[in-house]
Amino acid sequence: MNDQLPVLVIGHIKNPSAEVVAKAAAEVGIPYHVARPVVGDALPPLEHVAGVIVLGGPQSAYDVDNHPYLAEEKAYIADAYNADVPTMAVCLGSQLAAEALGGHALAGDKGLEVGFIDVKAVEDAGESLAGRFFSFHSDTMVPPPGAVTLAVSDRYVQAWSSGSVLAIQFHPDLDRAGIETLLGFEADKLASFGVDVLALREELAATAPSPGERLVVGWLRALRGASPSMS
Repeated sequence: MNDQLPVLVIGHIKNPSAEVVAKAAAEVGIPYHVARPVVGDALPPLEHVAGVIVLGGPQSAYDVDNHPYLAEEKAYIADAYNADVPTMAVCLGSQLAAEALGGHALAGDKGLEVGFIDVKAVEDAGESLAGRFFSFHSDTMVPPPGAVTLAVSDRYVQAWSSGSVLAIQFHPDLDRAGIETLLGFEADKLASFGVDVLALREELAATAPSPGERLVVGWLRALRGASPSMS
C-alpha cells in the first residue's frame, strides 16, 4: 500500500467516536481520516484511501428513507469490494456491507443483543476471531451469497468475509471508556429492553481489557503488509 494514503473511517454519530481506531493507527503508524455522512461529510474517492473502516451507529441499515446517506455508503462499500479495497465493517457497518453485497439486514428475531458475548470461531474458516467481546445491536444480518462465515454467537452470525470485506457485528472498535459512554448514551433504550445497566457496568469493571483493539491493530498491520494475522 501507499504509506501516505489514509484509512478512511466512516462514522454514524455526530462526534467522531474513533478513539480505538486512532490508537491502533498510531501503533501501526498509518494515517486515518474520519468522515461522517450523517453530518454531511463527503466520502473521498476510493483511490485516495488505503482502506475503509465502517463503524456502528444507531441507524438501521435498511432505513434509507429516514437516512438517505446510508444508500451512498452501501454503494461506496460495493465499489470498495469491486476495487479490492480492504474494508472492515463493524456492527451497523457489517449490516450495511451485507446489504451492499447482496445479503440483507433485518430486525433481530430476539431483540437486543447487548453486553459481553462469547464469539466462537467457525471451524476451518481461516481466521481466528474467537473471544469474549462487547456487543450492542438490535438489528442483525444475513451475509451475502458466497461470503465465508468466520464467527458466530449462540444467536447470530458475528463475522463474515467476502473478497476484501471483513464484517464484524460485535464491537472491536470500543474500549472500556467507549463502552461506558455507550451505556450512558443508550440508557433509555437499554431500560426499554429490560437491561440491567448497573449489572452491565459491574461486569465491565470486572472484565479484562477487551481483545477487540488487537483485532483492529491486526487488520491495520495486515493492510500494511506487516503481518498476515488478524489476531
